[in-house]
Amino acid sequence: RPWLVVLVGLPGSGKSHFARALAKRAPAALLDSDALRGVLFAQPQHTQREHGRLFPALHVLIDRLLGRGIPVIVDATNLKASMRRPYSKIAEAHGAKEVLVRVTAPARVIRERLTRRSTGRAAEDRSTADAEVYEKMLADVEPIPQKHLGVDTSREFSAALDKLVTLLQS
Repeated sequence: RPWLVVLVGLPGSGKSHFARALAKRAPAALLDSDALRGVLFAQPQHTQREHGRLFPALHVLIDRLLGRGIPVIVDATNLKASMRRPYSKIAEAHGAKEVLVRVTAPARVIRERLTRRSTGRAAEDRSTADAEVYEKMLADVEPIPQKHLGVDTSREFSAALDKLVTLLQS
């Protein structure tokens, strides 16, 4: 059966880095909200209006991929329960296993990453979120009440990756 991995974390926490590492170990469609945002908006601003177009499009893609039996990794902040709820409904509709992964790093590390991003972006980094977006999103962080995997990307995370791949294959 297909599976759905939903990443949850602030800008700069390492979600995209973790998502790419996971996709190498467990092939899946990697849906990068930053890449999709860049396609939909010439100059992304991370506004509610953008979210109102971006996430419904992301939900349609997930629905279609899972409907074809293709596993999916969602690389987006997903900080609020209301943002994560549609993923659960889509996964349930397709009998897909859903796994939530909270991606974190210390605030100091995140701020350093965001500073580096603003001075020179790595080729695979599509995010336009900067320190200002990070600060605004801090208020949006909600706990994840259901079982989930936690990963601190400021440390070696291969053990967490192994655990997740094993869970997805079981």
